[in-house]
Amino acid sequence: MNKKEIDYIKKACSITDKILKIAIKEIKKHSFKTEKEIYNFLKERAYLNKCELAFKPIVAMHENAAEIHHKANDSRIKKGFLVLDFGVRYKGYCSDCTRTVYLGKPSKKEKELYNLVLSAQETAIMHIQPGVYAADIDLIARAVLQDYFRNFVHGTGHGVGKKIHQAPNLKPRGRRILRNDMILTVEPGLYFKNRFGIRIEDTILIKEKAIILNKSTKKMVILDGYS
Repeated sequence: MNKKEIDYIKKACSITDKILKIAIKEIKKHSFKTEKEIYNFLKERAYLNKCELAFKPIVAMHENAAEIHHKANDSRIKKGFLVLDFGVRYKGYCSDCTRTVYLGKPSKKEKELYNLVLSAQETAIMHIQPGVYAADIDLIARAVLQDYFRNFVHGTGHGVGKKIHQAPNLKPRGRRILRNDMILTVEPGLYFKNRFGIRIEDTILIKEKAIILNKSTKKMVILDGYS
């Protein structure tokens, strides 16, 4: 990508971060009763920032988060993991970011699983550089999650630009070689059917050292007062 395109995506990521930060503050204040209310809030904020949605946001509460592409509905906001997958389109260029927050008090095991997904994401990002095969980045994330290999059911990431999903694809058979100034996502996740899901995703610019364009915190966010 050229500098202008990269700058547009950086701006899209900045707007995405700002909206997610506001949304999480509102969730903390118990401003929403359902997934659909959060979905509508994200959509409205994108338009207020003069952006289109890059894709339909995913707002998935606890057991719904076990569905990779859950469609927000009238499910009640309650105790458990809440996955927010959101991005905007700025001047035709997309961003893509996922944060998983916890409502209520997590168990020790839930904290461990969250930190395992975070470790997989951070380890994969650390190895991104020009000349590396896309499949190798996917393999690195899977190695961290190996004890739960059956629960990681999608690719580790994908290219982002004018389209929200484009080459290169970080998956086991991803044969593309990563190049300088490519932009892609890294989004490992774990999914436990009828229980919960966890996903963490950033938009990444490839340089000699990968640059994370999303600035939203990835430390486990725990929002008290939910049951």
